[in-house]
Amino acid sequence: MIIRSIRRVTNDAHHNAFTGACWFKGNLFIAYRQGDAHICDLGRIVVLRSRDGGVSWDHVAVLRGPADTRDAHLYTDGRRLYAVAFCYYSKKEKGKETGQSGCASTEDGDIWTKWIPYRGASNFVLWRPQFHQGKHYCAGYCWDLKIGDAKQEVHWFESKDGMRWMRVRKLFGGPESPNECFLDIRPDGRATMLMRCERRGRNPYLCISRHPFKTWKMQKLNDLSISGPCVWTVGEDVYISARWWIADKGQPFAHTAIFKMVKGKARLQCVLPSGPGYDHSYMGVAQHPENNRRFALSFYSNGIAPDDPQVSQWDHPDIYLADVLFDAEYLRDGFLVSNRIVLEGGLQSAICPNPANASLQFQKAKAGAEIRDADFLDVSDHIEEKPGVVFIVRDIKIVSADKVRVHLGYDGPVKAWWNGEQIFHGPGANPAIKDQKTLTVKARDGANRLAIALDTNGGKAHGVFVRWEQA
Repeated sequence: MIIRSIRRVTNDAHHNAFTGACWFKGNLFIAYRQGDAHICDLGRIVVLRSRDGGVSWDHVAVLRGPADTRDAHLYTDGRRLYAVAFCYYSKKEKGKETGQSGCASTEDGDIWTKWIPYRGASNFVLWRPQFHQGKHYCAGYCWDLKIGDAKQEVHWFESKDGMRWMRVRKLFGGPESPNECFLDIRPDGRATMLMRCERRGRNPYLCISRHPFKTWKMQKLNDLSISGPCVWTVGEDVYISARWWIADKGQPFAHTAIFKMVKGKARLQCVLPSGPGYDHSYMGVAQHPENNRRFALSFYSNGIAPDDPQVSQWDHPDIYLADVLFDAEYLRDGFLVSNRIVLEGGLQSAICPNPANASLQFQKAKAGAEIRDADFLDVSDHIEEKPGVVFIVRDIKIVSADKVRVHLGYDGPVKAWWNGEQIFHGPGANPAIKDQKTLTVKARDGANRLAIALDTNGGKAHGVFVRWEQA
């Protein structure tokens, strides 16, 4: 995995936490709970929208129920975007904590309904609903059963409209006190869920099912002690993020960490900015609509102090967004590269190259001396630090795919052609960045020719990253 960037989204005197993320109608949305403290009667849900993939943000909604409104989540059915939250009543009834899940929604991202309580889910926390094939699904946990009495339970809920829910079956309960469940449903009907357990080592359960989700295979992750669970899939791989407990000897210590499941074990991939305390994590996940391996991951952290020195760093965490690209298979062989640098007219005058053109002296590409990444097509030996334009050509065999996405990275200005038609012309500079540009193109059965004209950037360019996937 490659962390392309980590951006701090908020910087104020509030306690900002418990995030959700979702792409909707071409824009990236995140939601989080804003209050004065981790538990605060004035808690509300703030929804932000980014029109540039997470670089800049505008506020589009502030949502609140009749009490502390928390645990933000965003998801879509394709037509509407739903902002889910739990309204927690600090007063107890007969010694039991109470509350109500509910949501607000929008059709355009601008005009939102008010937060409305769910029906059929009283005193259950419907934590992370998802939509699949015409229905809404969620695992909810009992709120009105005290953790200490070892009776906390997780139940499966379904809904036709996302507002009226039916409790279908019990999934799990007992002395481990299961509660928060992060649900991920892929388009092919695969469901992956990470179930937090409050007691007995904080060991979660990784749960697997398929549509219509009547039975679940549950694996206890004995090597992992977490809270704030999050899970998502990248191809066939399962990733987990959580507040990872390292030690608890009177001084709680935890990281916001990302793990990958490898042969049934959670293997650490990276630690995100967290802070020495434990008030962080609670990640939201949004897969990029044009890149199956690029994800926006929202989380909260007190790893950086607020600008105001009077505001406590540890009591006032902020919201962050990580732009992450997960392992993909790049094209590294089969390329032809022009051994002649073209100077006349530069990139502006470049036309789609023909490998049969003897004047361009095409040769099979070979690894250059300055290769730094096994996925990088290094053509330094052909550029030789000279100004001009070098041409790169490869035929890509595609079967039974109407459209594909071609992902490019480059360290100089480029033009690109697909089957002879120009599809891109844009600037570029060192270093080359994986999946810097995504191009959706029409494919034909058999060989499809990708041609690239790379301006050598005054001789500073080295080459390109190239991969493709079905759209």
